[in-house]
Amino acid sequence: MPDNPIQVFFDANVLISTGKPPGGPIFRRIADLVKGGFISVLTTDVTVQEVARKHVENDYEVIKELSRSHFRKITAETLNIPIREVTKEEIRTSLFRKYGAETDRMFKTLQAKVILIDSVQPSKIFFCLQQKEGFFSGEGKQHQFSDAFIFESLRQTATDELPIIIITNDDDFLAPTKGEKNLSVLRSVPDLFKHLDLEIKAPEVEAFLEEHNQDLVGLFDSELKNWSLFAADVEDAEIEVDSVSKVTLSEIATFDNAEKDGSHLVVGTALVTASVSYTHPDWETAIYDSEDKVLIPLGDSSGETEIELEVDFSLSILLKQESNEPEEIDGFEFRNDDFTWVTLHSDVNEY
Repeated sequence: MPDNPIQVFFDANVLISTGKPPGGPIFRRIADLVKGGFISVLTTDVTVQEVARKHVENDYEVIKELSRSHFRKITAETLNIPIREVTKEEIRTSLFRKYGAETDRMFKTLQAKVILIDSVQPSKIFFCLQQKEGFFSGEGKQHQFSDAFIFESLRQTATDELPIIIITNDDDFLAPTKGEKNLSVLRSVPDLFKHLDLEIKAPEVEAFLEEHNQDLVGLFDSELKNWSLFAADVEDAEIEVDSVSKVTLSEIATFDNAEKDGSHLVVGTALVTASVSYTHPDWETAIYDSEDKVLIPLGDSSGETEIELEVDFSLSILLKQESNEPEEIDGFEFRNDDFTWVTLHSDVNEY
């Protein structure tokens, strides 16, 4: 354990990938690092809002059809369940209320110190933009003012005695931190665990996962069915996951728990084979509207196919008390966002 907790800032994209509140196995490990005195967490008011907003957007895309009277009518008639009239604004307001409160609780679990970006003068940001300094010295896009304010607030907070590590999975903070002696970047939470020397060699874990491959297939099946899949090779496709048939693991890394509570965190990548059903406009028989310069499909094309996709995952394994050998899988989640692109028709040209 370090003499003083290391100050860590988690970019919104990293926290979002740890799962919806209250978070999955990786989030619980971050909380353990805080409780164990390994790290102290910094965040900004804008970051808290970004995390909540992303979860709102994801859920809104799923249930927004409830605002359409035609959808409510058909659903009520089909399921014999009355659905009250609701507007898009009501749905958004309800989701913001839910995720605003739950996201606040997540940050309280991390005992996070919240930095207000009002502490940064807007003139400073505009000066950096004009001079291509600070956040705008590298990959920072000119429209990313919120990230520029976040960067400046972190730069003002970091000191020689208390530097800050930024955990982010995009490139925006890489160039700006190069000239900052008190700011550094790590690309993932597992990289933070490695930085803290928590990675361990555990061949028995890989053997355990191999023995319990069918259990993993079931876990991947359940998780993938809650995902949104988008077709990369055909427009406007609706895809439903029927079942996962095969899971092949790679790039496995195992981390000890800072709290020494008899469990390991495992992160890795999996190649997943799944059967899906799909429906999309029949673009092969579509006619071209020369006035609007668009294709107009005359019908739909439906079918079933097998797809492969690569996903990052994390899981927690409980250990036997006497022998410290793996006993059971205790928690599981995907570390990607909750949507991904897949290829439906790998044997034909793109529509």
